[in-house]
Amino acid sequence: MPSDSLRWQHRPAFLIGVSATAGWLDALAFLSLGKVFLSFMTGNLLFLGLAAGTDDGALLGRAAVALAAFLAGTAVGARLTGSRLAAETPSGTMTRTLRIEAVLLAVFGALWLALGTPADHPGLLHVLIGVGAAAMGLQASVALALHLPNIATVAMTATLAQLGALLGWWRREGSDVLERTPDASLMLALCITYLIAAVIVAVVPQTAVMAVGPVVLLLATLAADARWTGPLVRRPASSS
Repeated sequence: MPSDSLRWQHRPAFLIGVSATAGWLDALAFLSLGKVFLSFMTGNLLFLGLAAGTDDGALLGRAAVALAAFLAGTAVGARLTGSRLAAETPSGTMTRTLRIEAVLLAVFGALWLALGTPADHPGLLHVLIGVGAAAMGLQASVALALHLPNIATVAMTATLAQLGALLGWWRREGSDVLERTPDASLMLALCITYLIAAVIVAVVPQTAVMAVGPVVLLLATLAADARWTGPLVRRPASSS
């Protein structure tokens, strides 16, 4: 694995923050938007199949909206961001994509605050699912462009699999394999962060204010990353 990809693990504030955003949204959607996910698309594929097999039209519609919006967001984000981001080069395209994600998350929170309980407004519920899933699609496109192995920031399945595989590879191939994969401590931190975000959403009373959490997390993430590692938008060094 090219070392340039692994340099992204030295931006832990960024990776942990966006993972927390995804965990918060997934938990909020599952509890309040009809048991769908906004970042974990494997779950929505499962729900789509279950809904088709049980003639549950409502679940079918929610899962289909989430999947379609996520794919659209990923496509738009990939167009804006490109296929590769280097940790030590100008990353204005990433900043632009994440700002659009922040706008979508702000719209998500504002709609929820303005209109109240989504379950009382079926149309609003589907709009919220679409907006939130599109935001996570944008985030996924950025994660893919980082090329940091098995760290997607929108679902933890690949990260958990990488953790388990790392233990097996280490036993089989020795410590050299550790130099070709992300640090186990970072991968564990991402999983724990996603888990903690879900626990917070589950424990805190379900009020409309909870819908503002994702945009607050993302903006705090961008601020922390800029403070600790320098601005996301960096000017190339002068050749003079």
